[in-house]
Amino acid sequence: MLDILMGIARAGLKTSPHPDLLVVLLPHPCNASFLFTDNYFRSGSVIYSEDVFRERGRISAFVVNSGNANCGTGEEGVEHARLMARRVAENLQLAPDEVLVFSTGVIGKPLPIDEVLRALDQACSSLEPLDLARASEVIGTTDRFPKFDFSMRGELETFGFAKGAGMIAPSMATMLAFVFTNAEVEAEDLQLLHRRVADRTFNSITVDGCESTNDSFGLISLGKVRAPLKEVEGEVLRVSESLARRIVEDGEGATRIIKVTVKRATLEMKAREIARAVANSLLVKTAVYGRDPNWGRIAAAAGSTEFPIDPFRIKIYMGNHLLYDGKPHPRAERLAKRYLEEEREVEIVVDLGEGRNSWTYYSSDLGYEYVKINAEYHT
Repeated sequence: MLDILMGIARAGLKTSPHPDLLVVLLPHPCNASFLFTDNYFRSGSVIYSEDVFRERGRISAFVVNSGNANCGTGEEGVEHARLMARRVAENLQLAPDEVLVFSTGVIGKPLPIDEVLRALDQACSSLEPLDLARASEVIGTTDRFPKFDFSMRGELETFGFAKGAGMIAPSMATMLAFVFTNAEVEAEDLQLLHRRVADRTFNSITVDGCESTNDSFGLISLGKVRAPLKEVEGEVLRVSESLARRIVEDGEGATRIIKVTVKRATLEMKAREIARAVANSLLVKTAVYGRDPNWGRIAAAAGSTEFPIDPFRIKIYMGNHLLYDGKPHPRAERLAKRYLEEEREVEIVVDLGEGRNSWTYYSSDLGYEYVKINAEYHT
């Protein structure tokens, strides 16, 4: 990790006096894979970076600004991203198409590009070894704490940092995340591995069901050691899941993490869609916030997808407490209420009793603080 450098600076994009620009310099051009938001209303930074990366497939550096989404400002947003990449490239003696640009923050405000470019000069002139916690802090917006993780298994190192707390929906979930492996992985294998990991992690979390304009998840191979691909994928999955869980934990106004597991489904897709429906349900999320073991809301969400369920076979658990198995269990509800009051992470299990496939989503509860944060976010 010490051979990855970072530079930070302040361009005044945030209302706070903290740094809001991060430059990351890799030791050499690296194989990488990037996934971007599914939202059709995309930021200029996403449009620029996706186009550049599609042509090259390798990167040497990237820059992240926080406090301004660089979105909804027309062609100027794409041009500003291009200018940022070019300025970083000039400072670090790179080709412009070796640099990607990422942005996060308020939509619809033009970047004060002159201030941003001056700050980029400062960031590039004061490079230091990558500090995962510091990098996460710089790119954060409404985040309450930094999100980072590091894993070492023999010579194999996997690490990353992320930001995200609101506008989190399972569709290339709403956040910025950058994960690195020191393994040597071919570009095609890296892309396939990346998509599998994204589906099980950042595409399986939700805070408010709202998809962002700026989502980006990068996986970068530093190419230093050889390791079995399965082992590499396992470590990338572990670090990515850790970052994803921390985003849910930091959900705006959240007081509980909700782990929703649908098991014994006939199809993996069926388990995934039912888990998504339960995890996204505002009624389920507000019930957990109110410490109310309302299994009827869980059942209704589970039955709301295009996939049929058998209401007489399905079982619903909260923690270890069986609330429904074709009939309700009122005594278990009292125990489940105590469970909701005592546990920080709440587990909901929907057992379809029909097959062998399962899927897990992570969600958060939803309370008054979320409304307050987002009612005042723009102003």
